[in-house]
Amino acid sequence: MTGEIKIESQLFQLDTMDKVFLLSDVDEFYDQLEKIFKGNQTDVQGRWVVSNPCFEIWLYYCYLDNPEKVLGCLKTEPITTRSKKMKALGNTLVSGGLNPCLAFENMLNGIEHCIAYYAEDDNRITVLYATQMHEMVQYL
Repeated sequence: MTGEIKIESQLFQLDTMDKVFLLSDVDEFYDQLEKIFKGNQTDVQGRWVVSNPCFEIWLYYCYLDNPEKVLGCLKTEPITTRSKKMKALGNTLVSGGLNPCLAFENMLNGIEHCIAYYAEDDNRITVLYATQMHEMVQYL
């Protein structure tokens, strides 16, 4: 065993091949993420996966790319409402919306598009239109 995790009253034993991913949107959490990332990031079994503005950017990449053109309206949207706006755009971008169940069929596209638009700021936090979901999906 290499570690353990406690969630509420349950204790989980981690084997060397196990990895724990913590998912976060950027939107209003930027300040908290900045504090977290200033700490020591040497835990090889734990990994933050941050999406900007939200998880739906990963779903977008599974179906489409070219976020600068298609999602340009997010740049002028207040940071605190970007996630809500992104979620609302789903139905206008893809018939039936950015369906997470169907996105798995397009994971290779998602990984490719994700990597193409990936960037971080000076605080190691993803910039707008970027997500680290490709790292988790590649691991899985």
